[in-house]
Amino acid sequence: MKNLFLVGLWALVGLNGFKLSAQTIDTLVFCGIDSVKYQTEFEGFKIEELSGIEYWGYANKYLLLPQSRTKTHLFVCSVYVDKGLKVSFDSLIFLNTPPLEGESIRINPTTQTIYVTEEGNETSTVYEVDEKHNLKAMFTSKGPFRHNSGFEGLCFSPDGQKMYVSLERPLQGNITTITSIDLSSGNKKNYTYPLDKLEGDKRSDNGISEILSLNDSTLLVVERAFLGPKLGNSIRVYRSHIPDSGTEITKEKLLTDFSASPLLDNIEGACFSATGNELIFVSDNNGNAHQRTLFICMKIE
Repeated sequence: MKNLFLVGLWALVGLNGFKLSAQTIDTLVFCGIDSVKYQTEFEGFKIEELSGIEYWGYANKYLLLPQSRTKTHLFVCSVYVDKGLKVSFDSLIFLNTPPLEGESIRINPTTQTIYVTEEGNETSTVYEVDEKHNLKAMFTSKGPFRHNSGFEGLCFSPDGQKMYVSLERPLQGNITTITSIDLSSGNKKNYTYPLDKLEGDKRSDNGISEILSLNDSTLLVVERAFLGPKLGNSIRVYRSHIPDSGTEITKEKLLTDFSASPLLDNIEGACFSATGNELIFVSDNNGNAHQRTLFICMKIE
């Protein structure tokens, strides 16, 4: 990692004023796939266990958040979608923090500040990343949650004033929580979200792996479950409505169901493409030779 390059690139992001455009989505259409071979390394770090992806607002550059077992880092990669999908790795950003069980990474569309979530064992935390790569805890979970089922998804409203963070799974049942946080006042509001009850999901594994803000009243929600070696995986993407009053987020439309593809399993991250006309998904191979690190492109229609 070259510090001069990274400082300069960070500055360019601020100058470009990364801004998330409000979105509407009726259909998602497959438009490309790329993969990383098992145990592939970039500058001495294995490209594996990728949990989050976010467009960095500059020259097709994207940030990837892995679950760091040693020195905590982000991968910087280039993603091109004009002729299928092509991903190349460019550089590393090291974060000044102990090993991080990272889950999601987002950039506030107004302040251009980077945020990451950590699942943790007893608590889950949302961190703000400053320009010196230090992490500041912004929001920490209260109360118990299921093992490996903490803060999994993160996004911002289009104006950057609200942060949404999703709990992967509830302690019991199929109703999980998405919390809205007003960044000016600090006020919080908890919403309920109904996870699909899946046939064969004996361990209640279905949960939210990622969320995206489409507009002020709509979230994109990725549900994912492993149903066992015979049934495979359930991966569904829903357009969901945030109510003006009340606390129940409702599903408006199933946009796509990846479940029929045997190639796709542990979808962890999702973001808008550089143009905003596509969604880019990334899968987490769990450091397992029998799983794959994949990038999938879906065109928004």
